[in-house]
Amino acid sequence: MLGAIVVLVTLALLLPPIAQDPQYHLFADQRSWLGVPRAADVLSNLAFVAVGLFGAITLLSPRRLPLRSATATSLWCVAAGFVLTGVGSAWYHSQPNDATLLWDRLPMTLVLAGVISAAIAERIGEQVAIMALAVLLIAGVASVIYWRSIGNLTPYAVLQFGGFAALIVLLALTRSGDDPLAWWWIVGWYCLAKVFELADQHVWQATGGIVAGHTIKHVAAAAAGAAIFYPLRR
Repeated sequence: MLGAIVVLVTLALLLPPIAQDPQYHLFADQRSWLGVPRAADVLSNLAFVAVGLFGAITLLSPRRLPLRSATATSLWCVAAGFVLTGVGSAWYHSQPNDATLLWDRLPMTLVLAGVISAAIAERIGEQVAIMALAVLLIAGVASVIYWRSIGNLTPYAVLQFGGFAALIVLLALTRSGDDPLAWWWIVGWYCLAKVFELADQHVWQATGGIVAGHTIKHVAAAAAGAAIFYPLRR
């Protein structure tokens, strides 16, 4: 874990700066519905809110599977992150610009930090997990604020993609034991979400303007969240 943190920090400092592409805000589906601009991309964020609430209900249920303390803390962070992502992303898609994008990206760092620290709690140890959760939360929030202040997206990108890569390595190199979380379903849905995000325009054209890739991305990412909490139900 220490080695992974050192590598990510080094990459964030040494890689060339990345500016936010203005084209990023030009999503394929621009349709309005009932006065809601870009309605499909805005309203599909309800899936995030639903998953976050489902996660909170599951964690509060006396019938859920028993969890390590650090795992439960991490998953509360994930649940809160999904609810806040749904709100922030809906606002961003209603008014897509760098200022509103800040409130889309900030809560996503909560989800990433919670997911990685939950894996550490189950596969390595609770004390390491709590420390990792604190470090990842601070680093995630700092990377978003740094991008918004300086205009350099590199630290945020390194944390997001590097953190996900580190998660896959961690899962591959450690035994599951009594780990109740369906990690490979989570990873699979997340990867599918990224594919549809990149194929926003292509999906829009392929479906004849019925649905765009970014809308499907929201649903697939919400499915990754559901895969986190569903196995915890007895």
